[in-house]
Amino acid sequence: MIKNLKKERSVVLVLTDGRSDITRDDVPLDVLCKEGIRVGGLGIKDYSGRFPNEEQLGDIVCKSNPKPGFLFLLDNFAELLEESFLQNLTASICQDKKCPNYKCPISFSTDTDITIMMDSSASVGSKNFEATRTFVKRLAESFLRAEQVGPVEVRVAVGQYSKEANMEADFTDDYHAVAKQIDGIVFQNSVTDVTGALSFVIEKFKSSGNKKKKLLLFSDARSQGVTENDIQTRVREVQAAGIELYVLAVGSQVNESNLRYLVSQGRTYDVTYAQRHLFRAVDYPSLLRGVFHQTVARKVSLA
Repeated sequence: MIKNLKKERSVVLVLTDGRSDITRDDVPLDVLCKEGIRVGGLGIKDYSGRFPNEEQLGDIVCKSNPKPGFLFLLDNFAELLEESFLQNLTASICQDKKCPNYKCPISFSTDTDITIMMDSSASVGSKNFEATRTFVKRLAESFLRAEQVGPVEVRVAVGQYSKEANMEADFTDDYHAVAKQIDGIVFQNSVTDVTGALSFVIEKFKSSGNKKKKLLLFSDARSQGVTENDIQTRVREVQAAGIELYVLAVGSQVNESNLRYLVSQGRTYDVTYAQRHLFRAVDYPSLLRGVFHQTVARKVSLA
């Protein structure tokens, strides 16, 4: 394995709690340090809350070398998904060369209507809803100012839902108009009806004709009085209407089972499809950190 890695500028990431039984494992922790390989350590607290062993982690990342590797200590595995961490990790990996600026342009090659539905239920909270509005404005700007191949029209609509669903900004290609309408959206602070929101969007998309239809739904997949069968049925209706559904789940208090149904077209769970249609954020403030909005916009824009 080491021989296969011995290439120019090779980097190995080691994900560990930094605790090795050196009495039974006679392979030294610094085994990679003399092979011309740069080592990065990701030390994470274990399930019982124990901190990683920094001394052993230091050996793993070659701290005694003239050019040591790098080390990150994380409180939990969820931090691996944070955009700020990914940016810092990328900067550490490619510190000897120019790093990517994360501004890969998005483009549309066909007429596209995109609806963004914000979760306005009480579990979100008014402060988090404000973060959602700011994030949605960034998304709208990315979509409406994207590169267009040929005479292509891209429009964005923005709505919110809790017990009821409302369209707050109808389809438009004018970013300034939609941004102003987003600023005026009032938090509903009610119970959640995700199936009702999906039915609402199906009706709204009927005016889009033959355009490509995309829906980004903010949801923790928890909905009062809704069964898994209800979710499956509604998602199949979304699929039958020619709408491509993307879901953005924030936080850890999510219904994973319902979430899987939402991002699997109402059929057998497809991991590959789900990975392209499900976004996760650790919390609402993380929506506004780094370039997460660009990541979401780019994936949604792909045909």
